[in-house]
Amino acid sequence: MGIKRQIKNYIYIKKHYPLSERTTIDPLKKNILIIDNQIPTFDKDSGSNRITEIAKFLAKDFNVFLMGWQKPIPKSDERKYIQNFNRHNVTVYTPFINGYGIVRGKKYFLDQLIPDLDFVWCHRPDAFEHYLSFFRKKAPKAKIIYDMVDIHFLRMERGLALDYDEKLAAEIEHYKYIETQLSSKADKVVVISDKEKKLMTDFVDESKLFTISNVHNLKIKSEEVPEYEERNHLFFVGSFYHLPNVDAVTFLHEKIMPLVWQSLPNLKVYIIGQEPPEEILKMNSDLFQIKGFVEDLTPYYENCIASISPLRYGAGVKGKIGQAFEYMLPVVTTTIGAEGMFLNNKETALISGNDDHQAFAHNIIELCTNASVWSTLHRNSEKAIFPFTIEFQKDELFRLLS
Repeated sequence: MGIKRQIKNYIYIKKHYPLSERTTIDPLKKNILIIDNQIPTFDKDSGSNRITEIAKFLAKDFNVFLMGWQKPIPKSDERKYIQNFNRHNVTVYTPFINGYGIVRGKKYFLDQLIPDLDFVWCHRPDAFEHYLSFFRKKAPKAKIIYDMVDIHFLRMERGLALDYDEKLAAEIEHYKYIETQLSSKADKVVVISDKEKKLMTDFVDESKLFTISNVHNLKIKSEEVPEYEERNHLFFVGSFYHLPNVDAVTFLHEKIMPLVWQSLPNLKVYIIGQEPPEEILKMNSDLFQIKGFVEDLTPYYENCIASISPLRYGAGVKGKIGQAFEYMLPVVTTTIGAEGMFLNNKETALISGNDDHQAFAHNIIELCTNASVWSTLHRNSEKAIFPFTIEFQKDELFRLLS
């Protein structure tokens, strides 16, 4: 690092830090270091929300440390995410200037932790690939956990089948190497659904595989839920960094909603998610509103008729669907959207084929015009969410960390 960059970083840290607060370390508890690509942003993407909930739960019984590895200096606008972890006694890496005016960064943070580490939890394939050899050498006693989040190469191959892209094809080979070969070098591998666990048995010994899905809990009581008659319109939520979401919104705009608007000409759709690309922004209209990132989604969960997820490809478990169940809100989705979520058509969600825009449009119309269908899905939300509660998953978490 050049001297100018060092000075610039020093000034930035001096101006904006500390970002984190002191947490309590219990010498009698085991130590877990969670490494992610970035400091998880619980309100922006499903994977971040999942690892945030897991870290908060584990901090009750372990000393939990967290580090975003791709940025040496977290930005000041990440303060709210760091402090959210701190409130639940999770220690987040941030650099600091000590009493002698020396910047202490990632190397210092890791040097203090490594001698006492029991587990290194690598969240996402990039973090696992980057740190596997490092911790094998520096912390040989620590168990290395590779948390896949979803099977990336599977998701990408499904996307490639819809639209071939040479760059994506090369990327698939990279992730396939990590997920089918390098993964076997982990002590334990976390998958997000039993379906993906079954697929991974071709590459990793089954005794190493553990299913830890998304974590969701009801956030509203049934008696507090606004009635069907009080609701209007639909919404889609998902980060546009995730290409399946770009495809889903395009599919919704071009194929599904034109059919819906023939029957319900005033029905609006709100499209929510960070960083919508230009191709999505161009779709904005009074009936198809591109909202971008929305910090508080509660008004949409409480006032809309449904959350819709017309995903045509992807992998893993879909956080956007679980989050709707947290508010007992009905969901309209596809087979790929329902994958790994234990959902039954017309009981816990309305589900159509991945490319069947006519069936998806029919399901929207039915839900928007039939109070009985809406009430059935609403009542069954608690059943749909139960497999994703901490209560349901805690035994598997403790088995993983035994």
